Amino acid sequence: MDAITNSLQATTIPKSGGSGGTTDAANADFETFLTLLTTQLKNQDPLKPLESTDFVAQLASFSAVEQQVRTNDSLAELKDLFAGNSVQGLSSWIGKEVRTERDVVFNGQPLDIYVSPDKKADAAWLVVTDAKGTEMQRLALPLGERMFEWAGTRESGDPLAAGTYRLAVESHKGGEILSTNQASVYSEVVEARIEGDAMLLMLKDGSVVPTDLVSAMRQSN
Repeated sequence: MDAITNSLQATTIPKSGGSGGTTDAANADFETFLTLLTTQLKNQDPLKPLESTDFVAQLASFSAVEQQVRTNDSLAELKDLFAGNSVQGLSSWIGKEVRTERDVVFNGQPLDIYVSPDKKADAAWLVVTDAKGTEMQRLALPLGERMFEWAGTRESGDPLAAGTYRLAVESHKGGEILSTNQASVYSEVVEARIEGDAMLLMLKDGSVVPTDLVSAMRQSN
């Protein structure tokens, strides 16, 4: 019984990835975990049944492994659907809004951005710099991952000049900077093309990004 329990506790959750090998490994771990758990329940000593706390912990591990398998499957399906080097694969991107970490092209219209401050932070700021690296704006952000509308206006209400800007999320704790990461922004795909082994997306704001940098996608409003 101890050997089975130790095997269950040693079952690891593989990291998500786009390769079929990673998905196969996740499925193998999932099947192994299920077999070990079933065997343990069938062979447990009726005079010394499995402790409820241990059982709950193992069910939690089971759920985590199952969720990882489903996540890997979803990522694989997304890659198969959109990354195929075909006209149909290219056309599937057109009209969708994709989210990527990149500099933004501001033309006076508000932008939907995705911010993710450090989980250990007690304060966070959106730091806006222009193409020359000059800080143009600093806005307090709520903590936690969320969508945030950046209006691109000064304190006076006047809009910033049209151009390219970098939006960075600066996380603080106790007055010290924990980390700085670039915000992600949504933009509509107006063209998709293949160059060599890469599939590139032309966005409505004129930016060009490879599909492997896309972190999320949604229907265009």
